[in-house]
Amino acid sequence: MAGITTQGLYVASAAMGGSVAYPTHIAVGTSGLAFAISQTELGSEVERNQIDTIDYSTTEQVTLIANWSPTDISGAIVREVGVFNSGTGGAMSSRNVLAGSLVFDGESELQIQQIYRFFL
Repeated sequence: MAGITTQGLYVASAAMGGSVAYPTHIAVGTSGLAFAISQTELGSEVERNQIDTIDYSTTEQVTLIANWSPTDISGAIVREVGVFNSGTGGAMSSRNVLAGSLVFDGESELQIQQIYRFFL
C-alpha cells in the first residue's frame, strides 16, 4: 500500500478544483527506509521512467503503469517505489516501501502499477 506524501495531498486537493502538475514518472530505489509523510524523494533512487499508461476505466480509481527493460535496472535490489511529476527532481506524491526486495539480473522486465482509490 502506498503512503501518500504531503505533496500527494496537495495534488489530490488541487485536482478537485484547480491546476496541478500530475504524476508523470515512477521511480525505483534501493532504500528500505520507513515511509514518512514529509518525504520528498526516494531514499536511494536507481532509475525513473515515464508513466506509460494512466487508466481511469474503474470508477473512483486511477492506475498508473510504468515499465522497465531488463537492462534498465540490471543488478539493482529494488526496495522502494515513488511517483513523481517530473523526469528529474519534481514532487513525489507517494512512496511504497516493499515488504521484501526484488533483485534484477538483467534478464527480467519490470512493470509497476500504482493504484489510487478514491472514497467519496
